[in-house]
Amino acid sequence: MPKPSLRLSDVSVCRAIHGLTVSGILVGMLALMAVFDGSPRLAIILLVATVIIDGVDGPLARRWHISEVIPKYDGHALDLVIDFVTNAVVPVGFAWEFGLVPHNTIGQLTLGLILVTTALWFARTDMQTEDNWFRGFPAAWNMVIPTFWLLELDHSITVPAMIVLSLLQLTDVEFAHTMQVVQWRAANIAANCGWMLAMIVMTIVAPRHNLATDIGLLVGPAWTIGSTIAHHLGRTRVTATA
Repeated sequence: MPKPSLRLSDVSVCRAIHGLTVSGILVGMLALMAVFDGSPRLAIILLVATVIIDGVDGPLARRWHISEVIPKYDGHALDLVIDFVTNAVVPVGFAWEFGLVPHNTIGQLTLGLILVTTALWFARTDMQTEDNWFRGFPAAWNMVIPTFWLLELDHSITVPAMIVLSLLQLTDVEFAHTMQVVQWRAANIAANCGWMLAMIVMTIVAPRHNLATDIGLLVGPAWTIGSTIAHHLGRTRVTATA
């Protein structure tokens, strides 16, 4: 049976969705420029904007079956290219420019490790499970590194944390997909939205952190760690009783 002809409106919508996806690299470029200009708060706001774009374009692409309407461009490949810049390259520049690692060989090796393990993670063919959990830490450096800066953490914390998260990218430890995960989806979306909101508040409204803002900023990371551990324990119990 022949496929029905596409409506011009469908093609236009799908082109607009691709345009939205591509806008992520432009926002990432502006974030990198903000880093070069010594403007960490502007860079954070722009990085949060890239997270929002990345979270919105995927559901829209699936809703409009963009791979069928415009098969010439692989939206998944496009997304990975943009994500490597916004999730790794810009945050690594941020970490170096604003002193989240020491300006010596240790700092260089730490940031190099982030880039190498992130590149390997994006190249994984088993990146995601059927129930939409990521295998390995999902390269969320555009959230993690600004959080370190907002909390004013010392190198004795940031460097080991970066190394551990980098190595986790090479493991099969499962982390929830922000939008698509089936288990605890509503809570997961709420926690991550709360994390971004706290980052925006601390960046614009309350630039000097205190106990209240610190707690708000840590809700997202705490949920991520807690849900990862709970999910692992649940799978372990199922395996043990099988």
